[in-house]
Amino acid sequence: MRYLIGFVFVLAGLVALPLSASAQPAEEDSLSSWQVEAKPAPEEPALQLKLDDAGVEVAPTPLRTPDGYTLEEMDVRVRRAKIGFGVSAGVAGAGMVLLAVGLSGCTEIVGGTCADWADPAFFAGGGIALAGGIAMYATLGTWIHRKRKLRELQRAHCGTPRRAQWDLARSRLVF
Repeated sequence: MRYLIGFVFVLAGLVALPLSASAQPAEEDSLSSWQVEAKPAPEEPALQLKLDDAGVEVAPTPLRTPDGYTLEEMDVRVRRAKIGFGVSAGVAGAGMVLLAVGLSGCTEIVGGTCADWADPAFFAGGGIALAGGIAMYATLGTWIHRKRKLRELQRAHCGTPRRAQWDLARSRLVF
């Protein structure tokens, strides 16, 4: 029923809106009446292609993972996974501290009396520590996987040089 009332209010608001829009004439002092003068195009082009003695070098495209990440992007992803692992370890540590504080509020662990705040602190600390541990496990797996992919890319990028290479200056093979 309450959704019906809200829907009726929305429809009433839509009915109150104007059905058409019209433009208003601009005033002389307003910004919309200023006209920008067109500048003539420069005679020289903005970009020029110049060749040197060695000719034109073609830069190879950077190596990519099957997911489409380059070496630099993969390095950033590894760093972020490492940060995620550290943050989740901090959460787990904070949960352990809260768990210890909850335990310190009890005089006897088994069958003893505890302060009013000890039980909620103990259970909250246990829950936070458990969530942090699960997050650590997940981010550690992500970190290891991404680090392995980064090493594969680095190996492919910095592989052993080939015996024969093309010398652009002399236009021949060099051994």
